[in-house]
Amino acid sequence: MHEVPVVFLGANYYTGLSGIRTLGRRGVPVYALDYDFGIAYGLASRYARRRVLCPNINTDEQGLVDFLLDLAKKIGGKPVLIPSHDAYALMISRHSHTLAERYLFHRMPEGLHERIVDKRGLYELSVEHGLKMPLTFFPSSREEDLAAARELGYPCLVKPSISHLFVKAFHRKLFVANNPEELSAALARCREANIGVMVQELIPGFDDHMFVADIMMSQNGEATHTMTAQKLRQFPANFGSSTLTHQFPVPELIPPSVEFLKKIGYRGYCEFEFKRHRDTGQYYMIEINARLSTLNSLFDACGIPYTYLIYRDLIGDPLPPVHLEQHLNYAFYHFYEDIFSVRQYRRTRQLTWGQIIRPWLEHKKVYAVWAADDPLPSLHFLKLVTGRLLKRRLRRRTGSRVKPQP
Repeated sequence: MHEVPVVFLGANYYTGLSGIRTLGRRGVPVYALDYDFGIAYGLASRYARRRVLCPNINTDEQGLVDFLLDLAKKIGGKPVLIPSHDAYALMISRHSHTLAERYLFHRMPEGLHERIVDKRGLYELSVEHGLKMPLTFFPSSREEDLAAARELGYPCLVKPSISHLFVKAFHRKLFVANNPEELSAALARCREANIGVMVQELIPGFDDHMFVADIMMSQNGEATHTMTAQKLRQFPANFGSSTLTHQFPVPELIPPSVEFLKKIGYRGYCEFEFKRHRDTGQYYMIEINARLSTLNSLFDACGIPYTYLIYRDLIGDPLPPVHLEQHLNYAFYHFYEDIFSVRQYRRTRQLTWGQIIRPWLEHKKVYAVWAADDPLPSLHFLKLVTGRLLKRRLRRRTGSRVKPQP
């Protein structure tokens, strides 16, 4: 049994749930925090030692910081602090000097985390340190919009500088512009919402051209654990989160990723996302997730439990290095979201039924929400999605009965 507890931020998504399970299964005491117990199905996990209601990160960041400082006093000692979402990770970075007095977490050069999360900052870092990204522009006027469009051609992508703010506003990760009119409309919507965006070239290739490289950088600045995976399906299709992803060795992705992290002084766990060009085979870095991954359950199955590695490194008792290069045939699977992704792939005729079923049958699957040793979160998740679907159907029925006014 480990004596140092973890204060874990965020339990309303399967990223947080899987992180709580990773720690709890190994005897780590977990204080699971969230600001809305009604939707935080991760709190139902048997591995959450304490369930704590905290201030809302979206509306009261300073209140949350003060709450965390007070919580650490009550717990005693120096707990480990782990964020499951960009908003929490950014909060820790912005208040690192204050929080470091009471908590253990990976410290980095000041402002580095903000630069990584901000896509413009990440692009500038990639140019500075030689990690290839798709050609990107940051237009601020109509003239610059047109200049970017001429350089990139169509289709092109309108992507956010800060992803979680964009998703909150538009309930999607990006806009695809197929012509000048769509580009102008997308940029106008973003500016109206006061959300910074960039225009980026679209690297050709289906969703299985997307790969991730997951790396643990110790407090000493060494890459102690690495592995790669290949996406097979996403939701929304083509530009979304993994619904079916298998562990797959792509060793050529690791050296440039590690070199980049060493150059910028990164510490802790992170996940690179790459896309392989359909015609040239060249890999382009798309983004870096500087917080826990949605694929935690896959990593655990493959013997590289990154959430636990973070913990062991921070308490000064790191685990032996592991660099996974063999194919273990495990795949991450999100049953609920994959239903919708399959429907989209079929509607757009991107996949046949054989192409959909074959990879599902070929792999040993680990699940986003379901776990045989921890079933309650799945029941809470089912209750939530059922309620949402019923409300949506009720709104549609009610709307259809409302007659238009003359």
